[in-house]
Amino acid sequence: MISRETIDRIFEAVRIEEIIKDFVDLKKAGVNYKGRCPFHEEKTPSFVVSPSKGIYKCFGCGKGGNSVSFLQDLQAISYPEALRYIAEKYSIEVEEEELTDKQIRQKSNKDKLYDATLFAEKYFQDILWNTNEGKNIGLSYFQERGYNEEIIKKFKLGYSPKGANAFEKAAIKEGFNRKILLEASLIGENSNGKSYDKFKERSIFPIHSYTNKVVGFGGRSFNANAKSKYLNSAESLIYDKSKVLYGLNFAKQDISKQNNCYVVEGYTDVISMCQIGINNIVSASGTALSKNQILLIKRLTKNITLLFDNDKAGISATIRSIDLCLQLDMNVKVCLFPPGEDPDSFSKKNTSEKTLSYLKNKSINFVDYLISSYKLEEESDPAEIIEIKKNIISSISKISDSFSRQEYCKIYSQKLEVSEHVLLKEVNAFRNQVSFYKKTVGKEKNISPTISSKTQKLHQQEQEILRILINYGNKSIGLGDNKEYVASIIAREFQVDEIKFSKELHQKTYDEIIKIIKNTGVIDVQKLINNTNSNISKFCVDLIAQAHDISNNWKERHNIMTGREDEKMRKTTEKAILSLKKEIVDAKISQIQTQIKEGSISDETVKILNDLIKVKTKIAKVLGRNIG
Repeated sequence: MISRETIDRIFEAVRIEEIIKDFVDLKKAGVNYKGRCPFHEEKTPSFVVSPSKGIYKCFGCGKGGNSVSFLQDLQAISYPEALRYIAEKYSIEVEEEELTDKQIRQKSNKDKLYDATLFAEKYFQDILWNTNEGKNIGLSYFQERGYNEEIIKKFKLGYSPKGANAFEKAAIKEGFNRKILLEASLIGENSNGKSYDKFKERSIFPIHSYTNKVVGFGGRSFNANAKSKYLNSAESLIYDKSKVLYGLNFAKQDISKQNNCYVVEGYTDVISMCQIGINNIVSASGTALSKNQILLIKRLTKNITLLFDNDKAGISATIRSIDLCLQLDMNVKVCLFPPGEDPDSFSKKNTSEKTLSYLKNKSINFVDYLISSYKLEEESDPAEIIEIKKNIISSISKISDSFSRQEYCKIYSQKLEVSEHVLLKEVNAFRNQVSFYKKTVGKEKNISPTISSKTQKLHQQEQEILRILINYGNKSIGLGDNKEYVASIIAREFQVDEIKFSKELHQKTYDEIIKIIKNTGVIDVQKLINNTNSNISKFCVDLIAQAHDISNNWKERHNIMTGREDEKMRKTTEKAILSLKKEIVDAKISQIQTQIKEGSISDETVKILNDLIKVKTKIAKVLGRNIG
């Protein structure tokens, strides 16, 4: 665990423009830098880096953050890994805090396994390129599949020799013990306790984690007597098949940039597609996607295109994957290749342009795929038609967003020959039957328009207060004895009226600001930008990035018609506080009105309602607004 002192040294040393220049071509633009955003395709640069603030912000896609979050988002790495990247760049020694005995044992064992798999990867590559057996069998096989030297080396493909215990002997010679090799699934042991090389006489496909560590291997046998033609590493402390996607270590940046992830069945599908320049692609290793695999993709994009085979197993895996993707709030399409073709064979016969064109033109919505795969339009038996439609409705019901479900019912009611009203009713009936959704009731993205509107207004006003506090909190107003800081005005009002934010992120951000003020006497913006809570950090970056922008409807909402907001800071601050109080009162009034509709209200509550309406009227008069 990296020590707090080391983290502070890293943030003191880092210059955000130097980090980002490693990945983006930046040009000076006044006090800032501009370039094309690495997170999405754009022709006109809208990606701005501010060295003075230590932040970046893309005004095209909305991405923003500090040096660490930039590396995390672009390289899809963890917070500690991003810190270590910066530490290495600036030659900062990373000090680790003392771990518990259990953490030490666990970490040590994991490290030993990673060391073993890394050694194995290098060993298999060495055998492939530097031995006659490797060249004649392993390399020839890869070349026959149409792989060039560049792609073989990129995916670190290798070969395991047929000599008895050849790998094990090499590993032990390098200091690895048999126990670690067994745990890493590099060697096996028979019933007599005799060991053997697990991947003996096989072409090797190393499997890497999200953060590019070698966690396991896939092997294709050249021995006709082998029990299985294809073999994967067994699960271990470092390898969980359901949490790994083959090729994701290479595809991360392209998936994020293209805002789509192609998912195929096998390793060779990934390699062949990458060889023609289609890099936003991963393999589910021959099975339907798991929840954890989908969540890995979701870090980078919400769009998945399934390219599974059109045989019985492929169709089954596609349907299971569709349902799980929908449950996890992903957009899912399917693309089928011509009969007898798969991504591997198709990409070898076509150029990158033709393959991309095919994928674009032949990718269909999941409902269209289900209609086709169930052969709904060919069916004549009423019982079968009903069963097929129920299966399709079941899949639509998996969509987590209520608005999206409604749109699908509206669009596909005609194709399914079911009225929109009945279709939506059946979808809701399916949802009520499934316990998964019963557990998540109340977490729907879309709630009733009245509540949504009230909540949204309240959140916007809370955000406005925080924007003013972060950007102008240290600004003093008035002269002599009347001089006070913007932060003091806001903090005093919050304390007197016991105001709490309704949104958890807003409250946590406010608490962090108050803590910083108590410790340092001022608002240290860098401590907010570099906060270890990534949600607070990114939220503050967004608020800082718009520091000098009058927010939407600012003039209308605050009645400020001319001049910069920092020149009228007292009026700006006071009106923002009053506007927040009004939204809080509005929310309380709305709650009581809901109780009245339900018929459960006491005389005391009626009195509270009348008092709230009076308070709202007073605030509205001060703000110069109509009551509403």
